Amino acid sequence: MYHYLIVGGGIAGFNLALQLKERQRTFMLINRGTENATLASAGVYNPVILKRFTLAWKAAEFLDYALLQYRRTEMENGKRYLFPLPILRKLTSTAEQNDWETSSGRPGFERFMDGISFENIPGIEAPFGFGVMKNTGLLHTEKLLGDWKNELKQSGRLIAEQFDYEQLNIKENYVEYKGIRARHIIFAEGFGMKNNPFFKHLPMTGTKGETLIVKLSKPVDKIVKSNIFLAPYPETDLHITGATYEWTDKTWKPTAKAKTLLQEKLNGLYHEPYEIVAQKAGIRPTVKDRRPLLGKHPVYPQLSVFNGLGTRGIILAPSLAKIFLEHLEFDMPLLPETDIRRFS
Repeated sequence: MYHYLIVGGGIAGFNLALQLKERQRTFMLINRGTENATLASAGVYNPVILKRFTLAWKAAEFLDYALLQYRRTEMENGKRYLFPLPILRKLTSTAEQNDWETSSGRPGFERFMDGISFENIPGIEAPFGFGVMKNTGLLHTEKLLGDWKNELKQSGRLIAEQFDYEQLNIKENYVEYKGIRARHIIFAEGFGMKNNPFFKHLPMTGTKGETLIVKLSKPVDKIVKSNIFLAPYPETDLHITGATYEWTDKTWKPTAKAKTLLQEKLNGLYHEPYEIVAQKAGIRPTVKDRRPLLGKHPVYPQLSVFNGLGTRGIILAPSLAKIFLEHLEFDMPLLPETDIRRFS
């Protein structure tokens, strides 16, 4: 009898597992691993919404704990996953320069928004300079999740398959799945929740995003943001650029349309030759009201959902996983904005 089954192997499932490990709870992960929005992302962590110069929900408050959790994992594994890097927001006018200076002086923003820089970035023209972001960077999610799943596989705690809902038997005080028993099952399956008969009523919209992996003739050693981002791909000589936002196509396959759009935007930012190495696609687990989906099933309390972390999932997941496990085990309250009962 395990304490928990976790369905989903993205950044949400990883942080749940990290909390369970700290609490010395036993668990089994069920994840096919082929459809994972986390792996299609660049892994950028940044609490500020650069389009509007506003702080993302809870991101600044949750950032320190997130970095602490990932650094603990680095120390335990003897590997590097966090890569602190400044973000340079390309400014396009005198008005944007003034907006940057005004925003960076507001309470709470001085921790992340620095001054304006006119440094020379290879291949990028910025006559109005760059607004400099600090305390930002990249999380190498592909390496992090890959090492985690290898560890689970070696210890016999990974079932590498698509979850079959018809095989889930709900008992009075536990659940059973293909002969495996657990006190509780947590669905952290991202956009896959749309196929979950227990939680598909929740208003997840999902937004498809695509990125390109490119090799630049003149590498850039910082994260640059305009109407597209360009970031180093950790521990390689490659870069990642993106991303698109598509609300109708909900397939996991990269598209020629997105590739063309990304090339057009990259050509507008970077004016040196480059080579496209690969293209990635994923569906972000976005929610109608832009808040996460946390809570127990209204009829079967042995079932719960941990989902909808959106584009700031790297920052939000560690703190929300801690709050969520305290809710399940000690009946501590969830943040009202995240409780699925708001849609009851």
